[in-house]
Amino acid sequence: MTLKTYTNLIKNLPYLDQAFETRKANWKRQCEVNERFYQYCHIEFKGGTIKLSRQDLFDRSKDDFFKAIVSIIFWGYPKNMRGSLFTQILNSVPTLQKALPVYKDLNEEQFLEICVKTKKTGVGLSTLTKILYFFEYNIDHHRCLIFDKRIIDVINDEQGFTELETLTKAGKITEFNKRNKYVAYLQLMEDLSHENKYDADKLELFLFSMGKNLKPSN
Repeated sequence: MTLKTYTNLIKNLPYLDQAFETRKANWKRQCEVNERFYQYCHIEFKGGTIKLSRQDLFDRSKDDFFKAIVSIIFWGYPKNMRGSLFTQILNSVPTLQKALPVYKDLNEEQFLEICVKTKKTGVGLSTLTKILYFFEYNIDHHRCLIFDKRIIDVINDEQGFTELETLTKAGKITEFNKRNKYVAYLQLMEDLSHENKYDADKLELFLFSMGKNLKPSN
């Protein structure tokens, strides 16, 4: 199966419009223990739900750090996160802000340093790459993209897209090596996007939305 088969589809994906809705009730636990978050939800939720798009998150990431982080979590995990992870993140917002450099052009070593600095904040690689993406960071001149379990499952699929196989030639992406695979993922996504003349964001959305749900009809 090849990505080229779906070039026209990928080109036309409205990635900035991709949105998720979350319910205020899903965040009741954190509202009860974090006053700042409670006040934020009181203002943000005009009714019982809020719907956020990628464009909303890019806009918020240029404004207030706390609001941007919370909005990214709402978008990425609309049913709330596992266990106490989100409570841990809320309590670690100052640490997160300090760990992210003001300058947006990083190298791989700096990225790995951020992974270490955020290790005890509740932010894993999936959440961190969402943050780096919406805050518009670059690593080794490659734009950051989301790299979560769903994307990794698509890349690891032996019946998946041949263009992605280069990332697994030395073995599948695992919990133990995924951080070290991230920059290679960014480079490949950029190369494929340039070759096929579409945005890397659209390719990432395609892999997330449809990568595991396609079977060529001929």
